[in-house]
Amino acid sequence: MRASLYLALCVLTLSVVAQKRKSDIVNGSFNNVPLEVIFDSLSVQTNYFFSYNSDLLPKGSLYTITADNTPIDQFLSKLLVGTGLKYSFFKDQIILNYEPPEQIVKRKKNIFTISGTVYDESGQPLQDANVFLDGTTIGVSSDIDGNYKLEGIPPGYYDLVFSHVGYEYAVYQISEYNGGARIQNHQMEIDMGQLEEVEVISNRINRSENSWQTYYQTFREELIGQSENANNCVIENPEVLNFTYDNVSNTLTAFSQHPLQIRNDALGYRISYFLESFRKRESDLRFRGKIRFRNLEPLNGKERREWKRNRKEGYEGSFNHFKSALLNSELRKEGFRIYHLKNLENFEMDKADELSESDIILFKGDHYELDFKNYLLIEYRKEKESMAFLNKSESVPIFYGHLIDRNGVLVKSPGNQLSVLKLLKRSVRLDLTGEVIDRFGMTTYGYWSWERTADLVPINYDPKFENL
Repeated sequence: MRASLYLALCVLTLSVVAQKRKSDIVNGSFNNVPLEVIFDSLSVQTNYFFSYNSDLLPKGSLYTITADNTPIDQFLSKLLVGTGLKYSFFKDQIILNYEPPEQIVKRKKNIFTISGTVYDESGQPLQDANVFLDGTTIGVSSDIDGNYKLEGIPPGYYDLVFSHVGYEYAVYQISEYNGGARIQNHQMEIDMGQLEEVEVISNRINRSENSWQTYYQTFREELIGQSENANNCVIENPEVLNFTYDNVSNTLTAFSQHPLQIRNDALGYRISYFLESFRKRESDLRFRGKIRFRNLEPLNGKERREWKRNRKEGYEGSFNHFKSALLNSELRKEGFRIYHLKNLENFEMDKADELSESDIILFKGDHYELDFKNYLLIEYRKEKESMAFLNKSESVPIFYGHLIDRNGVLVKSPGNQLSVLKLLKRSVRLDLTGEVIDRFGMTTYGYWSWERTADLVPINYDPKFENL
């Protein structure tokens, strides 16, 4: 009995020691030094021993990084971004291993499928239910037996959406990286909101009034955007929209019981937009929804080439492009520069505030964490601002207020695209493919907020493998 108790206490003590070691704090400023030098310094500070094959370390690479009372695991996550090296703790050792690029490629090719059956409220199979992955081109309709199957899904984090006219749409969060097959059945529930339509219609704006047209125009500009591509977008069923307007708070609200059908002739997509909320109060705009993309059929080869070119331009410099470059440590190669901003009131891009990937992204084993203070300014140097942005964007007075003359005219020619990212949480999680897990954990300003639905490409879009 005493021996067993003693053994248990030893195991508990070792566990506590291991946890304490893993949270050891490190300090130091390293300027253009090899990894080996940094590892030696960490060993002296923490009593951890590094175990690795020296042939795995990047040859000739020098690293600049600072630690200020930083937990060693966080420090290593920043230090090893882009090296291909992964670390693990074992007793008093930190073991380094290298994941070859071909292994990363194999992991990315671990496509999977989702299948199942959709039922109505009585448990009978439901035909023609829309089943899709939010923000992608991956979607189908259930067959006569209520069955569906989504195939060829890249690994990642998705919202799986079920919708059908007359029923409440439902969302399941799906995370898969190992490939294979998943089963997801769903029973639709009657949408009680549609049954109550007659009771609440009196509180809405009558579409025969001129005000409905005015509010619709405002809604369209905010949802679709005001870019060049927006001029080639049509909401095909605007009649499903209803609006309310609060004169006291000057707040416009929009809602719809049916998905908006948007035809984008600039990028060649038909979009089903499931509007969840829309509220505009003066300059404060908030809206969200679920999106299903479908490819339009081009009329000829010229239109096909035009769509491919426009899609590529829509992707380049976008938030999705930025995330991909960030995780692959290729920001500069892809044309991005990032800077720390203390505030937006005194906007200024200073070379001294330039950051690197390791300053803002941490690898946490099964996910990444975006972590920075105040604001992050993103400059994209491979594409200029559009004149429409300079003439209409609400960000222009913030970015270029000092270039507006006394007559309110902006005295500036198009420059590099500028966007600003602000975290609404201490840090924001990204999955291993770069998809944001904390969907409402950040907000954007500048070019990223200027480009709306008309400029969106699906999250599964890859310019190297365009399937148009």
